[in-house]
Amino acid sequence: MILALLFSCTPQDTTPTPIKPTPVVDELEIPDITGIDMEKAFEDALALALTVNARTPFNSLSSSFDRFQTGCPDVYAGPPGEDQAPDLDIDMDAGGLSWADHCINPDGTTFSGYGWWNGEIAVTGDPNADLTIEAEREMIADGVVGGADGVFFEFDGEASDSLYNVTSNDGYVRWVYSSLVEGTTTGTDPFPSGALAPYGWRTDLYVRMTGGNEDSLETRGNVYLFTGRMNERFDSLALDINVIGELGAGPDDCTQEPLGWIGLRDENAVWYDLIFLPRSEDDITGIPYPNDPLSECDGCGTLYIRGVESGEFCPDFSFLFDGTLQPPPVDEFVSSLRDLP
Repeated sequence: MILALLFSCTPQDTTPTPIKPTPVVDELEIPDITGIDMEKAFEDALALALTVNARTPFNSLSSSFDRFQTGCPDVYAGPPGEDQAPDLDIDMDAGGLSWADHCINPDGTTFSGYGWWNGEIAVTGDPNADLTIEAEREMIADGVVGGADGVFFEFDGEASDSLYNVTSNDGYVRWVYSSLVEGTTTGTDPFPSGALAPYGWRTDLYVRMTGGNEDSLETRGNVYLFTGRMNERFDSLALDINVIGELGAGPDDCTQEPLGWIGLRDENAVWYDLIFLPRSEDDITGIPYPNDPLSECDGCGTLYIRGVESGEFCPDFSFLFDGTLQPPPVDEFVSSLRDLP
């Protein structure tokens, strides 16, 4: 009992536990851009964005018609049945044309999956006076066309576009082309040797361009390149931008500098964001970038790398209005069973 009492009265160790020092956080590393032509990088990025539209999968679909043979693939007036395309969520009365199969032609061409497409054109007015043409089309697919030399054409997703074209006998001309692609596409048909995106892309890009007596470009979304790099450095593009030409400008518009921003991502997942004039009040007060000092119409944007301000750069987007913006021919918007072999 005495021993127990002695032990119970032993003073406790009151030495405070040492506090571990806070680890030193490495300084944010900003990539060196010395020697990189950043203006050209952003010019090339916008030029690439112009090619990411519904025309790419539609034109490649038309090219694949030449590889159709009797019985391979199976072709349908309207959507294929649920057994042929179980994940195609579309009304069976939707019209259009489709293919669905898993087959090999005698020449070695393979078809795997399905594709459905539809389009229509409406013409009103008098060709010798005021004429309005409206066209639209859409495609849903999860299919691959290939051969011994690789993939000719693959598209997985949805694509749609529309054309509005007005002409009058007093010389007025205005066209509007818009496109939305949400999906992936690859193959040698859409991306021949020398293409800006040589092995295809994944995208959710919206594009709207106008021409004739008004000119402008609006585009927003993302583009990821499977292989190949923009300016041998950047593998992805994100943007929300509106470029206004002289013919489309109002009295308060800046034609020298676009509204919005363009971002490029390098192979190390570092983003380079070039911020121009704000598009709206939300841009001025919002996150991530305070745009108050960016309100001068000088043709230049402020570059942020990993969110750190990294200088001003002044790309030249005037090439857009030197004939670069062009609508597709209206006859591209409709194909019929007569177009198939």
